[in-house]
Amino acid sequence: MLEVKDAAIRVGEKVLMKGLSFIAQDGQITCITGPSGSGKTALIRTLMGFLPVGEGFVSVDGELLTVHSASAFRRMMIYLPQNMRLLRHQLYEPEFSCGDDPEYSVWDMQLPDAKGEKAAAPLSPQEIFSLAEMTLKEGRDKPIVIADEPAADLTSELAGRMLQLLREQAMDGKTVVIASRRAEIIASSDKLIEVKSV
Repeated sequence: MLEVKDAAIRVGEKVLMKGLSFIAQDGQITCITGPSGSGKTALIRTLMGFLPVGEGFVSVDGELLTVHSASAFRRMMIYLPQNMRLLRHQLYEPEFSCGDDPEYSVWDMQLPDAKGEKAAAPLSPQEIFSLAEMTLKEGRDKPIVIADEPAADLTSELAGRMLQLLREQAMDGKTVVIASRRAEIIASSDKLIEVKSV
């Protein structure tokens, strides 16, 4: 279970949301939705402990998540980033270096400066789905699933299959939190959290 209580979400000096409260329950899909730029990804990063809450708190199963404790809590989480290219190394040999820290390469959304380096080819919808499926299987013992726009670049058929994968995670008793604007994911969620910038 993830709980957000009276939280203020900030990126730098900019306050994106204030007074945000919700509980993402085990066995349910909680969908965070809102317009582009409303702070969905910032909220996801806060739930993972990469951004501290300015006010209020985030807790995991009743224990406070802080920047200092976040690394331990992230070991309980499966993460499907918005940019699935960050997980590309699971399918192929990496075409770029993400540093020596494995947590950096998988979790951090900021890639090192790659000026002058050849950019990796974009992933196909089938590759994105395969990476998500593989990541969920490898994390079968982890109780929390965090997915940031997991179906954004998928075909309708693959988006349906992605939703089924995430529904199976919830049916296994996991806490599933998805940031998405796709209508089918919003409609199939058990709880909807609509965010708007302040």
